[in-house]
Amino acid sequence: EYDTAYITPNYYNFTAMMQNTNIFQLYKLSGRSANGQHQSISARPEANVKVGPYFGWRWIFVGYTFDISHPAKAGSSTEFSLSLYSSQLGCDFVHVRNNGNYRLRRVTGFGDIPPDKVKDTPFDGINAKTTSFDAYYVFNHRRFSYPAAYNQSTVQRRSQGSGMLGLGFSKQVVDFDYTRLPDYLQHAPDGTPLLIDELKFSGFNYTYYYISGGYAYNWVFLPKWTLGVSLMPSVGWRQVKGEKRAGIEDVFLNMKNFSFDGLFRMGLVWNNSRIFAGASLISHLYLYKKQRLTVTNSINYLNIYAGFYFQRKRQYRNRKL
Repeated sequence: EYDTAYITPNYYNFTAMMQNTNIFQLYKLSGRSANGQHQSISARPEANVKVGPYFGWRWIFVGYTFDISHPAKAGSSTEFSLSLYSSQLGCDFVHVRNNGNYRLRRVTGFGDIPPDKVKDTPFDGINAKTTSFDAYYVFNHRRFSYPAAYNQSTVQRRSQGSGMLGLGFSKQVVDFDYTRLPDYLQHAPDGTPLLIDELKFSGFNYTYYYISGGYAYNWVFLPKWTLGVSLMPSVGWRQVKGEKRAGIEDVFLNMKNFSFDGLFRMGLVWNNSRIFAGASLISHLYLYKKQRLTVTNSINYLNIYAGFYFQRKRQYRNRKL
């Protein structure tokens, strides 16, 4: 049960809204050679911009968005995400696939080459797939409402925060063809190799099992206005496909098998219990590290929305709002 001094419940059965979803992904490949030379390459697929209607029943939302940014290239990428927020429990599912529709963004460590020289250069040397699922528990669910900032099914009346604990898994599959990089990144003007060996990898395939913990806070800075922020870092065990283990001790005691990821959210919403509008940012960070190679994958969702509630619940039909 809610503490109604802190949380206003949803007085209606159904919700309708329009949402604009902007999806940004960034890969950063960093390597350090045996003699200490460091190089990095950043690349990102074209951003997806989607618009569509959503329909909600209590805390469950379903809907469909149309890709208005580049519908002709829809076959080169697939994206699906689902987030469910209730008072006590929540979960996130993400599936993103991009095949070759990348552009280089920035490089470092390539001699006299300026970092921004490669900006917006087409690069078809990355095929990547990310799938992840996590579930978490909100401890202070009587006074803190996660849905108030991200699901619009309740309203936070007073500022409050809560610790959270969760678990989940993610799977990363990346194929990388460094020979598709511009020649000036592979060879110096005199023809000598420029790209370090650590960045001449063919890809990786791993599954990451983890536990996560963090904190979320809703700041009610004006009546009907809520700014929510949450951070959930994770730590867990990474299993790389094809790697053989010597024994159970090698699995759990070898530090190279452990990794760290993170999930960040921020939401701003205005809600008067009848209509609402707001924006939210959800960022998933995935980290792969092996010897002198580090690959960072960031998937970010920026949502802008507006909607209304209808069909008042029976117990609130005679209540003045």
